[in-house]
Amino acid sequence: MTRFLWGSATAAYQCEGAWDEDGKGKSSWDVFCHSDLNNVNPVTGDVASDHYHRYEEDIRMMAEGGQNAYRFSIAWSRVVPDGTGDVNEAALEHYSRVVDTCLAHGVEPLVTLYHYDLPQTLFAAGGWENRATIDAFARYATVCFDSLGDRVSHWMTINEPGYETLCSYAIGNYPPNVRDLGRRWHAMYNLMLASASAVTAFREGGYPGRIGLVSDSYPVHTLENTPEFEQAAHFADLFQNRCVNDTAILGAFPAEFMEKIEADGTDMSFIHEGDESVLRSGTIDFLGLNVYDRFLVKPYTTGETDLRANNTGDASGENRVVVKDWFEMDEDPTTEKNPWGMEIYPAAMYEILVELRDRYSNIPVIITENGVGYRDVVENGEIHDSYRIDYLRGFIDEMQRAIGAGCDVQGYLVWSTMDLYSWINGYEKRYGLVHVDFDTLERTPKDSFVWYANHISSQGAQR
Repeated sequence: MTRFLWGSATAAYQCEGAWDEDGKGKSSWDVFCHSDLNNVNPVTGDVASDHYHRYEEDIRMMAEGGQNAYRFSIAWSRVVPDGTGDVNEAALEHYSRVVDTCLAHGVEPLVTLYHYDLPQTLFAAGGWENRATIDAFARYATVCFDSLGDRVSHWMTINEPGYETLCSYAIGNYPPNVRDLGRRWHAMYNLMLASASAVTAFREGGYPGRIGLVSDSYPVHTLENTPEFEQAAHFADLFQNRCVNDTAILGAFPAEFMEKIEADGTDMSFIHEGDESVLRSGTIDFLGLNVYDRFLVKPYTTGETDLRANNTGDASGENRVVVKDWFEMDEDPTTEKNPWGMEIYPAAMYEILVELRDRYSNIPVIITENGVGYRDVVENGEIHDSYRIDYLRGFIDEMQRAIGAGCDVQGYLVWSTMDLYSWINGYEKRYGLVHVDFDTLERTPKDSFVWYANHISSQGAQR
């Protein structure tokens, strides 16, 4: 029986720190966090969890907690500091040591090539709206495959093309901090081409292992069962899920999706001859799935497109999604939510897995992120995060129910390994199984770490 992967996950900018060490170039997030635009929670990832220097301690703790898998991302601006030029051998040596440390502890490394942090030189030249970034990414990916491909058997090209572009080009809280859906679709289109190009390079290079993409996907719900609500749900599914999943798995953007964004007035000139063959040849081996909650919608009523996110975890923040002529976000007052307004809805795990099973011929899935953010409190040196245990237990139970229903789920990774920089949310929103004191950088396992270790142990060789 293939070993089921039980582990946890991080991303480079969120945990590494060492933002300007050992030849690393600046990323879009380095520049954003040092700018006046970073005004919601004005902190940086300069040090973060200091994982760059403390990866051995962190991986050892994972192994001591029974985890046999670790998903992390490589910082593109470490490996190719300006995005396109000389390769920084010191960075490759660092990530080689991280991989070797994982393997020495019996921990499978799962490597994400890109997790939001674009080299600043590429960002300044148009970022993902510039087709030159596609070729630069394929070249960078090949550098990583050549360096680590003899030991890494699970690769992921892009983390969340949907959510990144939603924040960058619709909510406007991630760089480049604009609100323009037409630009969102342009950037997402190029991200999907970049992923397909990297997949093709992986296959043409004959590297061992498998390659996938990470998608944040949601079961779409409505509170009423009328034709209008069903239509809103259908549009929301195209907007949130299928624009990425169909493209990565089936090799083409949904025709209805493309027709709808064009009807919205999107300038479709970003589509070039030959793109269809790139997407068809770059379909993925497995889907990395980030699961947090459901997406609750209702029919669009009136007004312009308006998307907002609660990044403060208090009454000053607002979650709002109105997409003109598509749908609006709805609110269920009966469900439990965390301080940032995220619903605690474990059945989302089962529902999205069954949906993907049925839509995509049961493609293999690894749950690459699942977790919940809270303001954890340290009491006498301990962190009693029963709310996180309840959340993880609920979602894991629903995952195992989906496996029982025939879904090909091959791994489960908690977000996150340790507390880290939570993007625009800053450091108060903690997801980690391990507490990090951001003043001393001391690590302390939380109750959830112990619970997860016991759960993994109870599974034995089973799922």
